[in-house]
Amino acid sequence: MKEYHPQVSVKAITDYHLEAFLRCPYKFYYQHILSDHSSELKWRQIVQLIINQIVQEYYQLPLSEQKKLNVLKLIDRYWQKINPMLFDNPIQYYTVVAKITDHLLRFLESKEETTLPLFLFKKLDAYIDELESQVSLTFEVVEWSTYSFKIKKFLVEADREMVELYHYLMVVFAKKAFRKIPEQVEVINLLEGKRYTFTPSEEEVQRGILYLTYLKESVQKPDRYSPPSSSKECKQCPFHSKCTHSNEPIANKSDDKSRRLN
Repeated sequence: MKEYHPQVSVKAITDYHLEAFLRCPYKFYYQHILSDHSSELKWRQIVQLIINQIVQEYYQLPLSEQKKLNVLKLIDRYWQKINPMLFDNPIQYYTVVAKITDHLLRFLESKEETTLPLFLFKKLDAYIDELESQVSLTFEVVEWSTYSFKIKKFLVEADREMVELYHYLMVVFAKKAFRKIPEQVEVINLLEGKRYTFTPSEEEVQRGILYLTYLKESVQKPDRYSPPSSSKECKQCPFHSKCTHSNEPIANKSDDKSRRLN
């Protein structure tokens, strides 16, 4: 019997689509291609939402109020919204609470800017000719700098691939949308307390376009998806029972010749 490998049509790209794809192509396929919404939100997604709310409200405070005490108040208020049952066990819950609190305090209190942000959690769209796609990107914190602007991205956790994604995505998008590259890009991994800082150059725009083109082409070919480098959470994945990555290409389970990214 001839194998059936549908293609995925990608006309619009968002940062969260690419992030989900890098974390696990199979989970991405079920959620965003097959539109399977049976999965429950896991703790990382909830914690990321809470982090976004804390960072946004903190930067909206008057500069004189942007202090450690107010960071703690915001963390305490928003963290109460998280159900501990989302975590694997109480130890994991309290460990995440402690690490996120400690690292948010460190990175928010250490900010050097004395002016309000240029952008704060603003979603922007731009058509990028080289990708033949509309790209949507949410800028969490964009601050003025001496010659241009600085971009900050706060993530629950980020491996090398995730840092590389946001580095190139921000540089390419800024060049196409603003006709100017950022003076600095920061990607902050709050679970590990690491800050990755880049000073982009014009040469990185073309490298970024090549990188994003590769990602787009990878998304469009489900029959070539490969498992994530770390499979430690596969058993907890809501799609574990139906995922076929260990046996046959996921695309063989589809009914349509072509599917569209949702």
